[in-house]
Amino acid sequence: MNRLCTILSLLVVARGLSALGSDPVVIDLQLGQSREICLAGPTGEIRRQVRLLAVREHYWPNWYIPDAPNHQVFRSAEVEVDVDGTHATLWARPFESPQLVSGLRLYVETTRDWAITPQLDPLPRVTGDVRLSCVAEGMTWGPSTLRFPIRHYRWQANTYRNTWCALVPYNKLYYHHGEDFGAIPGELDVVASLDGIIVESPLPGGDGDSNGLHLRHDSGLECAYYHMDLETISPAVTKGARVVAGQILGRTGMTWAGRRSQDSDPHLHWGVSTRGQALGSFPYLLEAYLRDYPDSILAMAGGYQYAMPGDAVVVDASRTVARPGRRIVRYRWLLHDGREVEDVRATVQAGKPGLYSQELRVWADDGREDRDYVQLRVWDAERRERIGAGWFYHSPLRGARAGSPVRFWNRLQGVTAPVTIDFGDGSPATTIDRELSHVYATAGVFTAKLLSRGPEDEPLEVRMRVVIE
Repeated sequence: MNRLCTILSLLVVARGLSALGSDPVVIDLQLGQSREICLAGPTGEIRRQVRLLAVREHYWPNWYIPDAPNHQVFRSAEVEVDVDGTHATLWARPFESPQLVSGLRLYVETTRDWAITPQLDPLPRVTGDVRLSCVAEGMTWGPSTLRFPIRHYRWQANTYRNTWCALVPYNKLYYHHGEDFGAIPGELDVVASLDGIIVESPLPGGDGDSNGLHLRHDSGLECAYYHMDLETISPAVTKGARVVAGQILGRTGMTWAGRRSQDSDPHLHWGVSTRGQALGSFPYLLEAYLRDYPDSILAMAGGYQYAMPGDAVVVDASRTVARPGRRIVRYRWLLHDGREVEDVRATVQAGKPGLYSQELRVWADDGREDRDYVQLRVWDAERRERIGAGWFYHSPLRGARAGSPVRFWNRLQGVTAPVTIDFGDGSPATTIDRELSHVYATAGVFTAKLLSRGPEDEPLEVRMRVVIE
């Protein structure tokens, strides 16, 4: 075994194997470069030679960020690799899962350009053209005891949702390092994802920023939580305190810049790192969610897409995840132009500037349905930042019952007309100011919609899935 293989094997052991889980090995590769990867697998050590063959980056137009190079932002990257003679194309894009190639579960953490371009929070020390991470086939991504950080949550529940290396909409040139989960403040318990020690806490008086709370596992893996309101944080989670997985740390909040200022976009931020290096958070949280919640299928439409008038836009449901043991049996796209397409992908023509929702419905082989939505921003190069935008929230996310009220939050911004809410159950649409409650008469999966007009009378529509049990 060569020296690199020995070092990587030692790192796997040092980071800690928990049942069938381990933290991924992370490597940077230059084009044409090969590295030998040594990993602990379920039945022993495996070794694979990984070579980087090609990188192709794709871009969206963006006229909101004034100094985005060429008025473009990263959309995705195709990364071609060879693993012991097996060729594969990996994707770096929002909500992408690790891909199994020749006994390795491979994930693109970032490309060099993606890492160094952001104005806010670039990724340091990326020495190759691509950064990859991997665990062996049959191993979980990180400790198999990792818990999802919010109780009673539902995947893609509210429309504020940012993920690893995705552009944060209506912000600076900022590709997100971590996972954001939109939640009405104060309503849901935030829990420790792992056993460990609190190494950073905002207690007792707050940190003047986003109330960062950092938890370090014995393996060295560190989980970071942000935006809880100080008064909801458990007095027990002071610096140096030990916690156990599932222990309540606080409640979802809205603190940023030292005050409760996230009125339009309240959320919990969760990220993971080791030795000060941020890691791709999505695979960790996806697997943790499936451990903690019974969902058969998780629809993934992709989040945000951007276009200019006249562009052909492809929407892609291939990132949808079925629970192990379940199969995806049907896809349906409900497009903003009124068409319905029964396929994993569909193409829609971008019309005049505005904000449009493309709806994805998917079914598992047990009959369970899930829904997700692409928010398509069609730009106007003259107007740039003068646009309507915003988010949509509801509560409760789990346990909402027929005959009981569901609370809705409207957080559209820049509107020039009343906001209308359609609850998706056949009841009459009505106007909504900031908040409104509605009672669903029957159980089911519903699509609620906010509709309004933007600064130049452009259409604004945001859709959100509501599950009534």
